[in-house]
Amino acid sequence: MQTYSLVPSRNLIMAERAMLKHAMPMKVISTFGSQKEMPTRKTDTVVFRRVVPLDAANNGAPEVTAGSYVLQEGVTPNSKSLTYQDVQCTVQNYGVLMKLSSKAELLYEDDIPGDMTKLVGEHMATIEEQIAYGVVRGGTNVVYANGTTQVGVNTAINLNRLRQAARVLEKARAQRITSKLSSSVNFGTQAVHPAYIVFAHTDCENDIQNLPGFKDIVDYGSQKPVHEREIGASGTFRFVTSPEFRPIAAAGASVSANTFLVNGGVGSGNADVYPYIIVAEEAWGQVAVKGQGSIDPTYLPAKQKTHANPMGMFGYVGASFWKTAIRLNENWMVRLEAAVTAL
Repeated sequence: MQTYSLVPSRNLIMAERAMLKHAMPMKVISTFGSQKEMPTRKTDTVVFRRVVPLDAANNGAPEVTAGSYVLQEGVTPNSKSLTYQDVQCTVQNYGVLMKLSSKAELLYEDDIPGDMTKLVGEHMATIEEQIAYGVVRGGTNVVYANGTTQVGVNTAINLNRLRQAARVLEKARAQRITSKLSSSVNFGTQAVHPAYIVFAHTDCENDIQNLPGFKDIVDYGSQKPVHEREIGASGTFRFVTSPEFRPIAAAGASVSANTFLVNGGVGSGNADVYPYIIVAEEAWGQVAVKGQGSIDPTYLPAKQKTHANPMGMFGYVGASFWKTAIRLNENWMVRLEAAVTAL
């Protein structure tokens, strides 16, 4: 519980609080994906549905043999029927709660309830981002910068491997992303320039910028970035980075000192493996946390007396929301795993 003495008061020291910034959440991957609102008083299961193409192969794309559709004179051809595929997931409830004493609320020099309210809201955004990233990173289509296993990775990202990932997407008839979640408080989407989006950690930016033909966003001209954290493009790929997309520490092959990052540093050992998440349109979906009805805030002032708090000695600040994310089509996303060059 946040008490009056938990953080020492500055008393005679003038505080210029507005000058001290704190770490802010970055909503990146959670602004993409197929967005679905969760209705109230229904069920805890959300179903995404699609119709299966005729003559669908294992990757979901149609493999049509024209000769099979030749009509014989006077003969009625065999009829075909539709097949639907459901992908369902169960929403989970997430929440953060902070507690403060009545003395801290009434007498402390800073606005503790106000600061708690702000931080709880920001923390919700971080939780939402990690939910989406954790689901999308678990895709089954994997390409390695070198070799065929994660434990053998000791090479930075390269154009050939990106093109290999593009082949997987193109063969599966994947569509390039054309929309993202709107930045307004209202549920909805906004259009973006068609592209395959690559989500990567900020440590990867140097290797991305060294790709042949890389174009920085300042050279886009009239074409707008798909996200404010986009750093540039290479061919059909648009790169968006965030420090939230954490690598897998020391999961790759052994590397020499000062060559590739090892446990976030430049020593020798097993290389850190960085996932590059390459996604197409509707590769994954989520229940979007948007609008006033999505987040349920809690503020119980210490002075509010209840059976549990008969003397008005403590209060609470918190929030909760319902959230789920799911991979809708494994063939429309690829995870490229690579090491990152040390600087």
